[in-house]
Amino acid sequence: MSAHAAPRTPGPFQLAVPYLRPERGRLLLGAGAAGLEIACRLLAPWPLALAIDHALAGRPLTGPMRALAGLDRSGLLVAAGVATVVLSTLGGLLGTLRTSISERAAERVGGALRAALFAHVLSLSLRWHDRTCTGEVISRLTSDVSRLLDALVSICRAVVPNALLLVGALTILATVDPRLAALGLIVLPVVAWLTVHQPRRLRAAELAAREASGRMTATASDLLCNVRAVQAFGRLDRAAAIFGRPNRRAVAAEMRAVGTGARWAPVPDILIAVGTGAVLVAGGLQLGSGLLTVGEFVVVLMYLGDLQSPIRSLVRLASVRAKAGVSAARLHEVLGCPEAVPEPRVPRPVPPVWEGLRLESVWFSYAEGRPVLADFDLTVAAAETVCLFGPRGAGKSTVLQLLLRLYDVDAGRVVVDGVDVRELSPIELRHQLAFVPQDPWLLDGTIAENIAFGSCTATRAQVLAAGRSAWVDEFAVFLPEGYDTPLGECGVRLSCGQRRRVALARAVVSAAPVILLDELTASLDAEAARQVVGAIRSATRDRTVLLATHDPVLAAIADRTVYVAPEWRDDSVPVAGQVLPPQAAAQPGTPNSDSAVATSAGRVSG
Repeated sequence: MSAHAAPRTPGPFQLAVPYLRPERGRLLLGAGAAGLEIACRLLAPWPLALAIDHALAGRPLTGPMRALAGLDRSGLLVAAGVATVVLSTLGGLLGTLRTSISERAAERVGGALRAALFAHVLSLSLRWHDRTCTGEVISRLTSDVSRLLDALVSICRAVVPNALLLVGALTILATVDPRLAALGLIVLPVVAWLTVHQPRRLRAAELAAREASGRMTATASDLLCNVRAVQAFGRLDRAAAIFGRPNRRAVAAEMRAVGTGARWAPVPDILIAVGTGAVLVAGGLQLGSGLLTVGEFVVVLMYLGDLQSPIRSLVRLASVRAKAGVSAARLHEVLGCPEAVPEPRVPRPVPPVWEGLRLESVWFSYAEGRPVLADFDLTVAAAETVCLFGPRGAGKSTVLQLLLRLYDVDAGRVVVDGVDVRELSPIELRHQLAFVPQDPWLLDGTIAENIAFGSCTATRAQVLAAGRSAWVDEFAVFLPEGYDTPLGECGVRLSCGQRRRVALARAVVSAAPVILLDELTASLDAEAARQVVGAIRSATRDRTVLLATHDPVLAAIADRTVYVAPEWRDDSVPVAGQVLPPQAAAQPGTPNSDSAVATSAGRVSG
């Protein structure tokens, strides 16, 4: 490979190797069971030869069969029947054990792989998530992992036993009659060529099918997440049509992949049948001339039949491996993605926020050449409540996300007690900053479980205390099971204001000294907004608070209000970065979302 060649994408087995290591003992046990199973299968034709050549035809016993020399014809027939039953039973039990071990191991490997993939996806930068559909990620977590597991099970169930069967049957055939063995296997090079080249044709078709399936899953996920809007507008037909397009493309792509595989599926069987037919003719001629006994001829045919099964299985395994190779590439694309917020090589201890937070000459853009923050400065003292006030799109929420280090700045610094956040562990930093977004996500669990999510050590008493301080009690006491009432997916059983109070309680139950609040009264009616403002006043005492809003009522609770605006302005609005007293933010002349419109390329300072 040249120095500039792209790194080779690992195959399904290589991708799974790190997750297979804990299963080594069980897999070795399965391989042992497979070896014994194949030994039983290789011995299975000889009781039939014993019955035909020695019990019925009266030929003298040779080799290991001389141990049965004292038996008469009936005894030899009984011995042949018992041996057939014992070998079949033992082989079946060993096959069941092998299958159970391989499938259990594959499921454990699949669970570990899904967990690793999910954890890695959670660690990736929000820039990656901004451009990646959730449905596409779910498709890789489910469909692609399942296809990889199918391949692993097939490899575990087919490669070892079929390889042993192939080698054993070829060895015995060559011992019994080398010429018939060579005649039966003359088609093997052609079958091997198909095994190598068929997956190459299938891989491109399978890749197109997996990508189409991922787009279909992404569309379905998007529509189902917005099912209330679909029903509210009465646009079931429109939503069905939107889903129908990627669904039809996925079906068409799958049909092309199926057609590509189906065209080649019968070829190995035809080639093997040709070899078997040739052996049948040649063996029959040898039988007629006395060069081969009936029992030996039957044994040869049975071993040739045994050869057909592993050859077919290995050819089909190549097809399964081709499909799994596409899924492995899609999984590796995510697992190999480096777009995580980088951890410092030697992270410094996170300071306790005794001094405060600062943004120093910060530049940041979501898209190249379109800065959202330009030369932005902000200082928040410890135990101070500061409001970032301004219109939507001015960059207020971006400031909160930079403090959390969900994104890294393009230039400048974000510091906590004088320490650059890039020198701190992102996880440890976020333990010091509790974030309540405008659209708080809630687990499909109870109120108590959602509040407790903010702290891994919270007791029931602390959860209830946090609920009281965030005014969750006002509605929780009227619910059927109080704090143990299930909320449904995304907290659908609560109003918007109630969900925000639960999210606020989740921030309060944490030990974080800093609370970041993002537009908590947006889209609420006056009464719901009043309750949220009251909950914020109650819940944030003695903590450092930075709140972003364009609501003058919420801004009025801050110790200090900093106006944040786009680069353009007119003479009737405050200058960007101007500090407003609390009462000024509530005046009618102060800009809000109705009097100023931010642009994504605006210059912001504070």
